[in-house]
Amino acid sequence: MVVHTATANAQHAADNPVSSADDAYGLKLGLESVGIYSPGLVRGFNPQAAGNVRIDGLYFDQQGALSERVIEGSTIKVGVSEIGYGFPAPTGIVDYDLRHAEGDTPRGTIIAKVGPYEARGVSVDGSLPLMGNELVLPMGVSTQVSTQTSSYGPYPGYTSNVTSIGATPLWSPNDRITLRAIVDWQQTNAAKTFPLFFTAGDFPPSSISNNYFGQNWAKGRNLTMNLGAIASAQLTRTWLLKAGVFRSISDYPISYADLYTDIQANGQSRHLVVGYPDQDTASNSGELRLSGVFTRSDWREQLTFMARGRDTKARYGGEDVIDEGQAAISTLVQLPKPDFIYSARTDDRAKLWSVGSAYHVDWRQRAEFELGIQDENYRETVSAPGTPESNVSAHTPRVYSNVAVALAPQWTAYAGYTQGLENSGAAPNSARNSDAVLPASKTWQIDAGIRYAVTPKFKITAGVFELQKPYFNLDANNVDRELGVQRAKGVELSIAGELFKYLHVNIGVLDGRVSILGPNLAAEQVGSVAVGQPLLTYVANVNYVLWWLPAASLDVSATHFGAAPASIDNGVYAPAVTRVNLGGRYQFTAFGKNSSLRLQIQNILAAKEWTTQYTPGFFQWPQPRTVFAYLTTDLQ
Repeated sequence: MVVHTATANAQHAADNPVSSADDAYGLKLGLESVGIYSPGLVRGFNPQAAGNVRIDGLYFDQQGALSERVIEGSTIKVGVSEIGYGFPAPTGIVDYDLRHAEGDTPRGTIIAKVGPYEARGVSVDGSLPLMGNELVLPMGVSTQVSTQTSSYGPYPGYTSNVTSIGATPLWSPNDRITLRAIVDWQQTNAAKTFPLFFTAGDFPPSSISNNYFGQNWAKGRNLTMNLGAIASAQLTRTWLLKAGVFRSISDYPISYADLYTDIQANGQSRHLVVGYPDQDTASNSGELRLSGVFTRSDWREQLTFMARGRDTKARYGGEDVIDEGQAAISTLVQLPKPDFIYSARTDDRAKLWSVGSAYHVDWRQRAEFELGIQDENYRETVSAPGTPESNVSAHTPRVYSNVAVALAPQWTAYAGYTQGLENSGAAPNSARNSDAVLPASKTWQIDAGIRYAVTPKFKITAGVFELQKPYFNLDANNVDRELGVQRAKGVELSIAGELFKYLHVNIGVLDGRVSILGPNLAAEQVGSVAVGQPLLTYVANVNYVLWWLPAASLDVSATHFGAAPASIDNGVYAPAVTRVNLGGRYQFTAFGKNSSLRLQIQNILAAKEWTTQYTPGFFQWPQPRTVFAYLTTDLQ
């Protein structure tokens, strides 16, 4: 009854996320993605911070991004698609799909891309059988000039040099045991810093060009590394043992911030540049899971026992802020690089250990029910320069339960409740209680909905949800503390699949609100809606295969973000904005190899508005109109 997401083929010339996705909640396949959610944002929150990342179904505490050398892509699981994934937490699940290792024939794919803007690069990925099907080595290497900024998408001029190398060898000595390793290394150099803009009142900045506006010397570096091992052993016909251990590292040896603050209505501002010493985070995580499946008559039951944990160490802070004086945001002035004087950094260590058990039952694929409970222990210690060591701990049970019922052959209703426990971090340097550990956040989520399978290839899902977390921010006395709760409530709509022959659609809609509730928010200058949370979001993709030329297809996509608060007090709103992309694909054979050419014009309507993300700080979106293209060739 629960639909499983389509998987990618080992060959990639025919990859198309619009035609591959089973729903519109979020699918990344290769270089492109569809759906309303992403690994860093689901229902207004971050599932990675919630501990909801999985590799091969096993818990993974992600710090550094996984490169495309080791993953095919990712899928977002929420609502009915989340049923069957053991031990979830609020905000859904990010499920990474490792590079496929199959067949006893060498396979490979070369992708050469240009755009957006100055970006260009080439990647070579393949799968090499070392001992037939028993030992297979998927591996890849890539080098590129990227225009991807840290969190805001690609922009012209903000280039960086990115190199990645990865491998995911798979050893299957027999049909009962599989062993897999993950080695993923990615280095980013000469990453130009993207500026942010802060106004002095309840108004957006005056209009400026959204071309390059950065300081040429402000080039950061980053190294990410992900290592892991996964083992699976079918102990008996009933019991399966799986284990995974992972290490994830994100290291910024040098980085910068470029801030235009106190912007007046005439465009005058105070220009601040910030230099950061080495900022690094490393995490060891893993899970051991024992599952037993019992089948009798029309019933299929599964009992699961789990132990998981993580140990995360971070060093941050020590930055130096340089006031460069007055600046007009309409004119870019290149400044000499300051002599930054860094200070001591803060050490932060967080540990979480959890044991749990779960029960799942399926009756004739017409009804499913699952119930799980975890016992979690959390502890975080922060040692900041010049202040006493700060500690916080929590010990709490967590429960979840989901149910899905087939009301008719094509109709399925579902409902679920999930509890979570998340770390809340430490107070920022600007707070009076700088670097104090904030209490762990107890969270919960409830959702329900209905799915209509119009055909086996076309499905409509509609649901409602409510999600609640504590709200931490600076109060009127500049103390970072819990001021209330964040409550996300909304309606989701997913329309995905083959509507007609040759025509695929993927339309996701989120109509919701992330409210801030508290006893005295007005006095703390906190508005009733969270910063950067639009009331309406939709992402619509349509792909049409030309019936007279099936090797060619045309597609159009529209991404819409509704009006959203741009300041904590809700005094100013970022306006609604829509980006429209137009593109096409053509599949062909070159020198006997399957190939495809992808071409897309991004932001074809040249929309542009000042907007913000989930902390204050304006930037202009969408990016300027540009062209993105890549050529894929499968080698076999």
